[in-house]
Amino acid sequence: MDGAPTGHRTTRIPTARYTLPAWKALEDERLWPRVWQIACTVDCVPAPGDYFEYEIAGLSILVVRGDDGALRAFQNVCPHRANLLLRGQGSGLERIRCAYHHWCFDLRGRLQSISPEDARPEASARASDRTGAAGRLALVPVAVDVWGGFVFVNPSPDAEPLATYLEGLPQELEWVGMEEFSCDAFMTVPLACNWKVVVDAFVETYHLHAVHPQMLAIADDVNTPITLYDKHSRFVQPYGVPSPRRRGSVSNQELWEAFAANLGHRMGIPFADQGAPGPHPEIPEGLSMRDVLVARIREHLGEMGARYADLDDHHVIDDFHYHLFPNAVVNVFAGWFGLIRARPGATPDDCLLDMWNFDLRPAERADAHPRPAVLTLGPDEIRALGPVLLQDLDLMPQVQRGLRQPGLGHFQLTRSEARIGRMHEILDRYLDPPAPLRLAPD
Repeated sequence: MDGAPTGHRTTRIPTARYTLPAWKALEDERLWPRVWQIACTVDCVPAPGDYFEYEIAGLSILVVRGDDGALRAFQNVCPHRANLLLRGQGSGLERIRCAYHHWCFDLRGRLQSISPEDARPEASARASDRTGAAGRLALVPVAVDVWGGFVFVNPSPDAEPLATYLEGLPQELEWVGMEEFSCDAFMTVPLACNWKVVVDAFVETYHLHAVHPQMLAIADDVNTPITLYDKHSRFVQPYGVPSPRRRGSVSNQELWEAFAANLGHRMGIPFADQGAPGPHPEIPEGLSMRDVLVARIREHLGEMGARYADLDDHHVIDDFHYHLFPNAVVNVFAGWFGLIRARPGATPDDCLLDMWNFDLRPAERADAHPRPAVLTLGPDEIRALGPVLLQDLDLMPQVQRGLRQPGLGHFQLTRSEARIGRMHEILDRYLDPPAPLRLAPD
């Protein structure tokens, strides 16, 4: 059922992992400072002097493009008196200057000047070298690497290579060409739930029939094979076919209308356009509506180049859906992919949901790789994102309230929710929680 993997699975999760301040404290201490995580994209820092601040669980990390073109990351703190150095994002940096006492650092993190009166930074640097302070007072480096156009950071000085952390996913997703995609805006929505509630909602298809019934006309939520890697996970969901839950009840017209409304952008229709698409295209004898949709998607992809010219139908239309432990979900289609990232808030009961949508654009387009705008969405802007996301956003705070009910010590997973269990297994590796909070044998 549901393509769930066989073998041992974690099926009972303590609710305290979502509600207890002590569990959040373990995550803040032992997870976020020790794990690779997506900070931004290379389009955020394309030129020397560009910078981007990534914030999570009290950590502030600066991603900086150096004057030598190299990408570096630093803890966003002055070693003098611990003031934060830069906020947000920007460009044109020639040096990093602390606003508290005007200590200055070059874009490689080295101390340049400790006195605003010193007009010759190199003289100050030589003096610091003579006292042995230069290295001690440099900015604290953070491991940084790039894959698929994403900039990953890991604050741990013992960070394993990113390629090792990602296991075989870069090779598995090489067909997509993710580094050729771009994103116009990083959108953030504050939510009244734990960050793991967000991840949970986006890594299983079991809720589609209840929360997103309109999707059952176009997506098979039952025959969705799941792959559990060491840390990460994947499912592959067939699109352009009805769910078996609606076997025999979906007409070609309903399938056409539902696909156009929810995934019309894959055929060149503006994202989340709710306009009526008209009668369905003619279906040649011996073919299906899925075949027609594949042809329409191929036509649209062809307008963006030849990358997908030889792709099979399965890769053209279906959803390749990855959870990158701990907090990123990447929803991959040919020609478009989306990222959902969940960041913890100040308490176990709040978080930030980040949404990035990526399009494949012809390289010759002037806006092929814009610097993404950073936006926090209000209620009116959220409503414009379409019904599927709104249905999820409405549900998540209710789940968080349910997790706090005193009669519920654990919640139960089904076979199709195996990816949630795997995430908690990996959390145990990083957090080494006390016995009452550890996963119990099923």
